[in-house]
Amino acid sequence: MKILYCIPSLSNPGGMERVITEKVNYLAALSGFEIFIVTTDQMGKDIRFNLHDSVTLIHLDLDFDGHFNVSLIKKFLLHRQKLIDYKQKLLNIMSLHNIEICISLCGKEIEFFQSLPVPSKKIAELHFAMNFRKQFITARKSGFIWSMFGNIRTYQFKRAVKHLDKLVVLTKNDMHQWKATHSNIIQIPNPSPFRNVEVSDLDSKNVITVGKLDPQKGYDMLIDAWALINKKCPDWMLNIYGQGEWKEMLVEKIAALNLQEVVVLHGVSMKIADEYKRSSFYVMSSRFEGLPMVLIEAMSFGLPIISFDCEFGPSEIVTDGVDGYLVEPNNIEELA
Repeated sequence: MKILYCIPSLSNPGGMERVITEKVNYLAALSGFEIFIVTTDQMGKDIRFNLHDSVTLIHLDLDFDGHFNVSLIKKFLLHRQKLIDYKQKLLNIMSLHNIEICISLCGKEIEFFQSLPVPSKKIAELHFAMNFRKQFITARKSGFIWSMFGNIRTYQFKRAVKHLDKLVVLTKNDMHQWKATHSNIIQIPNPSPFRNVEVSDLDSKNVITVGKLDPQKGYDMLIDAWALINKKCPDWMLNIYGQGEWKEMLVEKIAALNLQEVVVLHGVSMKIADEYKRSSFYVMSSRFEGLPMVLIEAMSFGLPIISFDCEFGPSEIVTDGVDGYLVEPNNIEELA
């Protein structure tokens, strides 16, 4: 069976990239499967997680990210042209290799995916909540106009996946929400990539969090919370692992609050298992999530969790008061 995955890039150390790598490597090791991965925005960057040698990688390097900051009209024209180019190239690849199942990770191809004139089964895997487009916008822009624009983008996405063979979602809450309007929904939660691991002794004064340094992950709120914590627990450390657009802003915020000695931005770690084992609990300050791989990973190492009870995911992983605490979203004082 020939299966093709479409994903923007394999360079990010995120949960989506890790999960897809786990699935692809599992299938590639079985007889009877031929796996292809098409990326649009790899752009020469390193592959973050190791792939099975038999997987065929096709990097189109269309650079959809490259026009993110241009004017609205120019962005529209560039985006449209790149979509036309992408659609034709994807059709050529699917025809050339006789792809039987094509799986979209809800990148740019989702705009035309269900209309592709091919006999292949078409499946989308959504690693975010239904309104993730609105969440992405309103995490960066505030006001009624941006909120309405987010609603329009959510509506467009719902239409784009309605007639696919399947739409895979991560959580039960997602599934119930989607089934109100769609009939092609199935839930498959994320797995843990760590098995039979040595758990943490929980005897350090280290707290860990892992994720992209961007508005979604809410590290601005976490650092504000740590300023309150530091007054009572000055010997505890907050270790943040990740990279992203907010790095400079977070560095400045840490310095402004005089937390340089106790809050550290480590960048990306290729030995994150060791960092989990050196920690005593995990904290997640996200404004929104899918089904957070980092919580599953942290709990694999025996770490209790402190997390905002954001949409969706944390409440399906953490049992409040048993293996962690769920906190009212965006409540900095309660998080502290």
